[in-house]
Amino acid sequence: MMITADKLTNAGYHAKKDFISSSDVKMVYGSTLAHWKSKTYASSSAMQLGTAIHSFVLENGFDIIRGPETRRGKAWTELQEEANADDYTLLTASDYDLARGIADSVLFHPAGQRIAYDNDSTINEASFFATDPDTGLKLKCRPDSYWQENGVLYDIKSCRDASERGVTADFNSFGYPIQAAFYMKTLRLAGYSAEQFVFINVEKTGRYEVSTNILSPEYLAWAESALDETLRKIADANDAQVWDTGWNETRVIDLPRWLQPAAEL
Repeated sequence: MMITADKLTNAGYHAKKDFISSSDVKMVYGSTLAHWKSKTYASSSAMQLGTAIHSFVLENGFDIIRGPETRRGKAWTELQEEANADDYTLLTASDYDLARGIADSVLFHPAGQRIAYDNDSTINEASFFATDPDTGLKLKCRPDSYWQENGVLYDIKSCRDASERGVTADFNSFGYPIQAAFYMKTLRLAGYSAEQFVFINVEKTGRYEVSTNILSPEYLAWAESALDETLRKIADANDAQVWDTGWNETRVIDLPRWLQPAAEL
């Protein structure tokens, strides 16, 4: 089965606001329904850097503009207006060069070569949509790259530390396992094969070292359970039209251990 939504633009994908994304699920899981319901997204230089890295690897950077070294002045303002009109991303010269260097490191890696923009075996930036039969929620995802023949999804993550320890810390901090479970679930519900999810972790400093990482079966099973629980939580809140914090009782905050007096011998 060929993918039918591979030509949808990024803007078109994000315009489908009645669909639940992995970002929604991660926010509810890591925060509260109230915070998720009132969420606002604002672009930042860090987000723009990530967008540029992905574009250089997956789409040859056609929509990334190298601007002046500073964001101040008429030259920047004029370029920003042009970028906004074309839905392009404008970076300072130093950020552009940084994104280019990180992307080149990814492309030098075997996994990067697998997902490169001119590779015929993978489909990049395709959009998938499905309905969860258990909750009735409409789901959407947009994998960085999809090797349809083998059912493998790839996701590029920039990081400070691509070692096993650093990647594990990022998994715990940013909900990446739940993202993997969400993407695999959505593809399967849409009728596509999803056998493996590969994280391509690339450092943002030094020589931009790269590592590839997958979840153990036990970790993925945990993520799938956490995902289903969170989807049910969202569906129940939507049905009740109540998106609260769950902070209904006064809590007692204990004295932190590091402030407690040393135990007497």
